[in-house]
Amino acid sequence: METVIDPQHSFSQHVSAELTDAILSLSSDIVLYLSPKGIIKKVIVQNRELSRLVKNWVGKSWKSCVTTESELKIDQLLRFSNKSLKNDSRHVNHHLSDCGYSPVSYATLNCESEGFVVAVGQELSQLTSLQQKLVSAQQTLERDYVQLRHVETRYRSLFNLVETPVLVCKAESTEILEINPAAIRLLNCDTNAVLGKKLDLFFGEDEKLKVNNFLRKTQLGERNVFETKLTNEKAVCINLSSFRQESETYALIQFQLETENASEKKHSPETSLQKAIEKSPDALVICDTNGDISYINEAFLELTALPNEDYVFGSNFMTWLARGRVDFSIMRNTLQDSGILKLFTTKIIGQGSSIEVEISGIELDHRTHKEMVFSLRNISRRIKNESATGQLSRSAEQLSELVGQLPLKNIVSETTDLIEKLCIEAALDLSLNNRVSAAEMLGLSRQSLYVKMKKLNIQDGGERS
Repeated sequence: METVIDPQHSFSQHVSAELTDAILSLSSDIVLYLSPKGIIKKVIVQNRELSRLVKNWVGKSWKSCVTTESELKIDQLLRFSNKSLKNDSRHVNHHLSDCGYSPVSYATLNCESEGFVVAVGQELSQLTSLQQKLVSAQQTLERDYVQLRHVETRYRSLFNLVETPVLVCKAESTEILEINPAAIRLLNCDTNAVLGKKLDLFFGEDEKLKVNNFLRKTQLGERNVFETKLTNEKAVCINLSSFRQESETYALIQFQLETENASEKKHSPETSLQKAIEKSPDALVICDTNGDISYINEAFLELTALPNEDYVFGSNFMTWLARGRVDFSIMRNTLQDSGILKLFTTKIIGQGSSIEVEISGIELDHRTHKEMVFSLRNISRRIKNESATGQLSRSAEQLSELVGQLPLKNIVSETTDLIEKLCIEAALDLSLNNRVSAAEMLGLSRQSLYVKMKKLNIQDGGERS
């Protein structure tokens, strides 16, 4: 370091302590006066953030005020070579009360002859924040670039693999930019020979003007269909949609032969099946394994007396079952065990009424998820089986015969056992002999159900004696 002084003027080399503090504070955010061993003797702060941090620093070791990874840097700042008056800046982090840190760049001056060391610091939080924003922006750009590459790859794969002939051209000049293999086969041309050429290359003289007018009339965002003929006299249907990119409009054109279009309309088993499902007299529900509904047909709306599909989509199938989760658990467990459900009887809750139905179903195992398809048939008008009612009546008659033979207390006990047995047998019937579901229906624990079954001599597997 070189010092130059005007020889014409006297200049005192002894500057007051107050003036020294002021000069140092003007050129920095924080100034520390330290003992040669690193004990803080005095602190001067100009930064508001740091002023709250340094209140209790005086008398402490400088190393105790920094984070663990900064302690080695403190040793380096306090260590001077023989002829060195200063040490270069080091990045040091101070502890904050909220478990964060405050970054400061310190340089030290060797004033050992005066009995102290001066540390001059610049607060770096703004610079660190800018660096973090820069890194975050760079990471965002990289993620967007990777995502763009993935989208481009998916688009390119779909564009090349789709069986529909497709090409992309400029809307104004009709210059062909991209064409997929299906369109190459239909138009009987070579890819390299077509790119950069005009679209009317594939149409006869009579059709060129019609096609060009059709392209000009199609507005941005519209989707129009136009019938024309190729140069080989093949009748095609052009499906045109436009989009805008980088201040220019482009056209996406799909070709379809008229004969193929007509045959697909006439012979489409998928269309026939879809119509059959929609018009089926039995209600149909498709849901996932949690019960979330993805499809219903018109018969389900009639069964539940709902005005339209909006009342059902987004709801859970359990909402419409009389016993809710109990019924759905029985059906789901049966499908998971055997793959098929037959004639499960329950009730569907509609608008203000409940209707008895028989439910049959299957499970569809897709690669990524499973779905359950349920067919619901209204059996509310079917003639009921009176065997259970008759059994109850006969049991009541038998009980009435006990009057006079047994005390009332014993007759009531017999009646309670009879009702419990009938209820447990009914629950086992409804749950397809699933004891867990039967216990849940009856509001009993499994252990209590087992005890009552043993007491009433109801055998395993639904066999009763």
